[in-house]
Amino acid sequence: MTIKVVDVYSGSPRSYATDPNAQGVIVKATQGTGYVNPYCDTDYQAAKNAGKLLGVYHYAAGGDPVAEAKYFLANVKNYIGEAILGLDWESGQNASWGNTNWCRTFVDYVHNQTGVYPIIYVQFSGV
Repeated sequence: MTIKVVDVYSGSPRSYATDPNAQGVIVKATQGTGYVNPYCDTDYQAAKNAGKLLGVYHYAAGGDPVAEAKYFLANVKNYIGEAILGLDWESGQNASWGNTNWCRTFVDYVHNQTGVYPIIYVQFSGV
């Protein structure tokens, strides 16, 4: 079964959170250890009220993976148990791009704290 999920971040039109063609919405919550999406809860609540499947994600900056995981969890604690958790692993703005151990450490920390394994999604990279 395939479902359409829309990635919503601060630069997205707010209407993306309620896209009638999408069954789910995953909202960018944090990046690194210093950025919180100012529209995260607005978009999350709009998607929830529209009956969408829900997710929140962290955009990896490539710093200390445990510090980034802690920052993410501190900012999404009210969504845990209701939304899937995710890690957005991209080459842009990511000092650890290519280091799969970074992802493993982040994922393991999130799992140890929540009992949930976050999804990892990554840019398309033609090789």
